[in-house]
Formats: sequence, C-alpha cells, structure tokens
Amino acid sequence: MILEFWQGPGDPLNALAAVLRAVGAIGALGGAGIALFLLFMSGELTADEATAARRWLFVLVLVGLLAGLAGWPLRALSLARSPEAAMRADLYVVIARSRFGDAGLMRLAGLLLVLLALARRSWATGMAVVGAVAVAASYAAFGHATQYRPRQELAALTVVHVSTAAFWFGSLFPLRNLTLRRDPRAAGEAFLVWSRYARIMVLLALASGLASAWYLAGPARGLPASWFGWALMAKAALVVLLLVHAFTARFRHVRLLLRGDVLAASALRRSLGRQILLGLLVLCVTAELVGVDPPDLGHRLPG
Repeated sequence: MILEFWQGPGDPLNALAAVLRAVGAIGALGGAGIALFLLFMSGELTADEATAARRWLFVLVLVGLLAGLAGWPLRALSLARSPEAAMRADLYVVIARSRFGDAGLMRLAGLLLVLLALARRSWATGMAVVGAVAVAASYAAFGHATQYRPRQELAALTVVHVSTAAFWFGSLFPLRNLTLRRDPRAAGEAFLVWSRYARIMVLLALASGLASAWYLAGPARGLPASWFGWALMAKAALVVLLLVHAFTARFRHVRLLLRGDVLAASALRRSLGRQILLGLLVLCVTAELVGVDPPDLGHRLPG
C-alpha cells in the first residue's frame, strides 16, 4: 500500500489489495505455523497450552480465510473497473482459472485442512501439516515465482521459505502461553526443545530467502536502484531486528528460566510480543513486495 502511492499517484484498489495480502498472510501463515508447531511440540505442551494453541490457530485461520475470500470481489472489481461488471459470474470463472484463482483455491483448501488440527487426533495433525504445506505452495502459485526465471527453482525456494518462516511466526503465539507456567525450569526446557527446531527452520528460511532475492534482484549493490530493492532491504532490516530479539530471548531469558528465575518469564513474554509485532511488519513489507516488479535482468517470463 505504501509503495503504491510512494511511486506516484497510486491506485486505491491496488493499495487495498496489498492490505488484504498482508492480512491474509498474517492469518494463513500464522495458522499454518501453529499446525507445524503442534506437530513438533505436542509432547512438550500441557493440555491447557495445547488448547490455547488451537484457539490461536482457529482465530488466525479464520482471518486468513476471510481476507482470502475478500480478495476475489476486489480482484473482479480491479479487472472490471465498475461495480456492475464485477458482479458477473463469468468474470469469477475467469479469475478462478487464472494464477490468482489457482493460488486462492489452493490456499483455501490448505487452510481448511489446517483446521483439522482442532480435532486433537494424530491423523488430524498430519492432515493439518499437509494443509500447512499447501498454504506455503499457494504462494508459489501466484507472484514472482511464476513470472521470472528460473521458475522451478524459485517455486521450490518459495515453498521452503514460506513454510519455515510460517513455523517461526506461528510459534510465537503459543510460545507466549509457555511463559505462564508456574515452574520456570519446565518452561525453559520446553523453549530449548522448540529452539532446536527453530534453529533449523531459521537457517532454511534465511538461505531460501537470500537465494530467491539473488535470483530476482541480482547482486546487493543493485538494490538501491529499484523500489523492489528498497522494499527488500526494509524487509531484511526487520528480519535482522527480529533475529536480535530472538537470540537475546534464547541466550538470556531462557537461561534465566532454566535457573529458576521467575521474573525471566515476564521478560520473555514481552520479548515474544515484540517479535510478533516485528513479524507482522515483515509480512506487511512482503505483501508490498508482491505488488512490485523486480529490476529487469532479462529473466522475466513472457505472458
């Protein structure tokens, strides 16, 4: 939305589309990330913590579904440029058969599968994880991964980047409930288990994100030459700040928890709140990136 008007007069429909992309990503990736969190951390959670995690999953998936559905009439209005024409059923058939429709229907199916995690069964958790991967794949079905070479590599990198980033972002919501445990040592041990998974996920997210950025924008020295590059640098700065908070929490607050420091739980909870805020900002910038073309390096696909 910001870049839409920063580059010139701007189109209100495109700006609103960027807002919906951001809200949809927050809901979809948050819900998918909690499904992955439940897969890896189910043995470390109390019954109340698992219930709270599923409650967050339901809320975030609902946000993702509503934002995704709202995108369809907005897409129709953007194509038709008149409210009357946007109500035609044949226009929605065209949208459903487009890349936008492919991604939207895949994300819808993925989010419905993610909701199966509410069933509290092992098979349901497995299906929810399938849904989480489908949500990640939907972001490779529409956007830069479908418009630039090498298409297959960019699509694979997008799925890895989105799914691993979703695990990290989605985990932040249920992790805050762990800080409410009466036994700080038990909470610290649970955080240690999560951090082992998170370490791998973060490395994969960073590696796939850097590779995608290199494919799309080229060497770092060329980033200031385009709006895409500036948005990419803004995202990178927010990710670095998020990593600083995460490492501080891991090597300071969690260590204090393991020593039985009760006050460390409150500090860790505040840190996780700041990480959630930074994660929201990262997703907002990412939504802006989708609407901006990378610099022309001769690898844009025709059509």
